[in-house]
Amino acid sequence: MNEEQLLKYFEEIILELSIAIAEKDLTEEEQQAELAEEIQLLFESYGAAILEAIPQLIIEKYFGGVDQATGLLVNAGVAVQATAALTVGGLVAKEYQKKIHLDAVAEILDETLSDLQAAFRTAELNAISNINETVANVKGDIAKGLILGDPRKVMQAKVVKSFSEGGLTSFVTKDNKELPLDFYAMTVTRTKMRDAAVKGSADRYTESGQDLVKIVGNSDLCGVCAKYRNLVVSLSGNTPGYPKVGDNGVKLPPFHPNDRCGIQPFVARFKTTDEIAEVKERNAQYDPEKDNRTAAQKRAYEKEQTARRQANAEKKQFMRWQSALGADAPKTLGAFRRMKRSNSPKFQELQSNYRSLMQTKTVE
Repeated sequence: MNEEQLLKYFEEIILELSIAIAEKDLTEEEQQAELAEEIQLLFESYGAAILEAIPQLIIEKYFGGVDQATGLLVNAGVAVQATAALTVGGLVAKEYQKKIHLDAVAEILDETLSDLQAAFRTAELNAISNINETVANVKGDIAKGLILGDPRKVMQAKVVKSFSEGGLTSFVTKDNKELPLDFYAMTVTRTKMRDAAVKGSADRYTESGQDLVKIVGNSDLCGVCAKYRNLVVSLSGNTPGYPKVGDNGVKLPPFHPNDRCGIQPFVARFKTTDEIAEVKERNAQYDPEKDNRTAAQKRAYEKEQTARRQANAEKKQFMRWQSALGADAPKTLGAFRRMKRSNSPKFQELQSNYRSLMQTKTVE
């Protein structure tokens, strides 16, 4: 399982759970109990598969970073052993079975597994609790005669709405923002995988005696990345005249979950006086509190983010339709997007059905 397949697994959990909810008549206690059992089995199954895949992915990302650093050191003219860190079978080569590497992998792996296991436990408990609470509230309204129409459909609509709004909360931020499982798990996975790659490179530079690294990236659009891009920093703090990682907000990538920034060796002894002066000038401009992008870069970044938000909103809408409409909903996200973009008669019909289903039928 590669990283992209792992990320799709998180989305599949939501879809599987949505289908399970759509197929149950939650006015029946027996089916409500069956749903709770299915939720537990679903989390156990997906959780086991995901947690089994994580260790090898971390190893591949970390030692991939090691190999990338080795190649960059060779290209820069530094004499280092240029053998691959992993064998053909995916095992760590003997010459790289050193404490600096094994300890780093163990630390990243522990953090990743701990975060994901906690997220799965929280999401499972919240999903069952949320559904049970919603069902109890609707049953209370039925007993009071407040429900008009088909109780099963009303129950279905209420549970779908409640589930889509917060049934899979897996993490609550310091400012009380609830993060859904798929978003949080993807965020953890992307961040830790990138962290492993950069950490692998940094450790390879350290063991090779290369203290200075340059932070590099493909784009200046992101305000966070722009603060650090092209800085040359000291990994240890032992090179005078260069900021140390960990001081004054200086840090290595990733700077955010989708960050693709990395680090390259800056071999000062092979640089010209002008090249070093240029780096010192860039370092002098560093301000952790200042966004140094141009107005055009800010506009381009906002346009990019707007498109991304729209794509995420469509994904969430697709999942809500899957939950509410079941087999009648489009089978894939791509099909849903094409149908929505063309505003086809079928899309309009399904949209009308969804809105009718989601209307709460209670006595005013």
